[in-house]
Amino acid sequence: MRDFQGRTAFITGGASGIGLGMARAFLAKGMNVVVADLLQAHLDEARGVLGSSNRAHFIQLDVADRAAMAQAAAETARVFGNVHVLCNNVGVSQRNPIDEASYEDWDYVLNVNIGGTVNGLVSFLPGMKAHGEGGHVVNTSSMAGMIPVPAFAGVYATSKFAVRGMSDALRLALAPYGIGVSVLCPGMVRTRAMTAGDVYRQAHEGAAAGDLRDTIDGGMDPMELGETVVQAIAQNQPYIFPHGEFREEVASYFEEMLAAFPTDFEMDERRRTGEERRARMTAEAKALADALGGKA
Repeated sequence: MRDFQGRTAFITGGASGIGLGMARAFLAKGMNVVVADLLQAHLDEARGVLGSSNRAHFIQLDVADRAAMAQAAAETARVFGNVHVLCNNVGVSQRNPIDEASYEDWDYVLNVNIGGTVNGLVSFLPGMKAHGEGGHVVNTSSMAGMIPVPAFAGVYATSKFAVRGMSDALRLALAPYGIGVSVLCPGMVRTRAMTAGDVYRQAHEGAAAGDLRDTIDGGMDPMELGETVVQAIAQNQPYIFPHGEFREEVASYFEEMLAAFPTDFEMDERRRTGEERRARMTAEAKALADALGGKA
């Protein structure tokens, strides 16, 4: 998608961090932007940052609430019409290591990170496919969705690996509709990610309010990341890797996987035929997806 002027973007987790960076970058390109976020206080802060533009609209939203997501899609359509860019950006973690995580820990992270992304797709994709004007989906994964992480981030990483796989498949599925898909895998960014669990408790469990300022010092400027996302959409990039410091680690991880494959093996003819057919279908779908941005 190369033409941004006058088109509409919907961003979850849009009131701070990466989401706010994308909102500012989209507005700078002349887009209409719907900022969806869990807490009204954060939306009020974002309104102050983004100003009083009539091209920005704000919705309080729990992405894990399917009915609320459907209502947000309907409200977006009433305010701005067709949606062209969908950014499933919300991400939360929790404090227990993967080997000590409770059902509650798993449900909380997966319901938001995976369930919230699914809810965005189910609520917005039918309209995006039907209007025939093309568009783009950006799903926020993480470098924790690309490489192994320590135990404290294991539940989070599980969800982010799922979002990456979901995005790879979705890119092939949406290409016939002129809709591109990118998966965003950031490293350290100045976001509220480290206090997301506290935000959830305050919003849903009545816990006392605490310090919810951005907590990741030294991270990338979210505005810089937002501009990177705009460029990736324009170029229809399947993967958005803003942090170059991970390149060698990712290469080493994939080299380890490649080394685990046998090189001397026999294959039944039926198995060979089936795998060749699958590979051919995937290659054809990938070529169509890549062609949306002129890559093919």
